[in-house]
Amino acid sequence: MTSLILRDPTAETATVSRARKTPPASLEGKIVALMDIGKMRGDEFIDRLEGLFAEKGIATRRYKKPTNTRTAPVELIQQIVQEVDVVVIALSDCGSCTSCSTHDLNDLDQLGIPGVSILTEVFQSAFQQQCEKIGFAGASLYTPHPMQNKTTAELHQFAEGVFEELLGTISAN
Repeated sequence: MTSLILRDPTAETATVSRARKTPPASLEGKIVALMDIGKMRGDEFIDRLEGLFAEKGIATRRYKKPTNTRTAPVELIQQIVQEVDVVVIALSDCGSCTSCSTHDLNDLDQLGIPGVSILTEVFQSAFQQQCEKIGFAGASLYTPHPMQNKTTAELHQFAEGVFEELLGTISAN
């Protein structure tokens, strides 16, 4: 008889919790990364965020992951670290993309880029649990769920609804 050893891929546990990097005091002269995780319709939400940042005179750069079900490629993380000051990761609305986005946020933070993940509200607990497991006090904001069946106007309203809080989360303003 052959025996098998199964390992739990979710059994990540950190012994210490690490605070997130302190965001800049102001976004003046800073560049904000808008990282699209690759979820369908997330780009429409990010389009509106980009417009809102432009209205405030805040520079942005857009990045897109090849898939939402994996962490960002090392090359993309390195590019973001070299080109921007803070990151906004959006828009997670399921378990696997929440987990991957949380890891991306942690990886960027460890490399000196503070930021925030934007998720739909039903994944608040999942984000918090993932942060606890990896030992990271990550920042998050929430929009209504679901997003897939919303109109572009509704997605833009979601972005408008979190924008002021977003500014306060990625800067000390």
